[in-house]
Amino acid sequence: MQTAPNKDALKRRLDRYFWDNHSGEMVFLRRLINENFLEFNRIAVIGGLVRDFAYKGRSGFRSDLDLVIDAPKEDVSELAVLLDAKPNRFGGFGCKQGPWKIDFWALETTWARRYVDVERLEDIVSCTFFDWDAIAYDLRKKKVICSEGYLRKIREKELDINFLPNPSPLGNLVRAVRRLVLWDAHAGPILRNFINEHLDDGSLKFIQEKEIELYSHAISTQWRTAAEAKKALLSNVRKKK
Repeated sequence: MQTAPNKDALKRRLDRYFWDNHSGEMVFLRRLINENFLEFNRIAVIGGLVRDFAYKGRSGFRSDLDLVIDAPKEDVSELAVLLDAKPNRFGGFGCKQGPWKIDFWALETTWARRYVDVERLEDIVSCTFFDWDAIAYDLRKKKVICSEGYLRKIREKELDINFLPNPSPLGNLVRAVRRLVLWDAHAGPILRNFINEHLDDGSLKFIQEKEIELYSHAISTQWRTAAEAKKALLSNVRKKK
């Protein structure tokens, strides 16, 4: 399936998947959402799932489920106890429910609030590191939340940084390497600067070790030096039409 041509088409993809899909995994997920998450007035799926559906539809979905909840953190903590969810690194909670690995957190605990105002669900898309992740799907309103130029950047295969402050620059270097290569994307100007600044022989070694630890196929082991890696990652620049 091709990249969604517009937000309406993407909304239809997501509506069908969440609400008209009768596979076992989705019947399970709907029951889980209805019984535990829709007690909150506003809740959205953020990042991976929505991004993958925008990029290639259901066939492109390879991520877990990330949920942000616009509710007091105490209420979200109570839900975590109910679901036997454990705290994760970024102020939220993670749990395994049937076939699903789910991470969720209260909007007010979003770590980026130390840098920018995050007062409503729509603000969350301004806080993702990569611009391709800057998209959400409001489960109650069945609404896609993203910028006007979001789908154009995916169609043009330009991956850039959306929000630069982040708690894990090395972790994002790993993700940048894998995304640029596996998605055959080119780096936007801010991501190019980030790679030039942070990728050296020491960080390349970290990336290689982390890929070997986490993935069945390591991308970065093909390069012996950071100079080789930079040449490969930064040479794929979209030609002007």
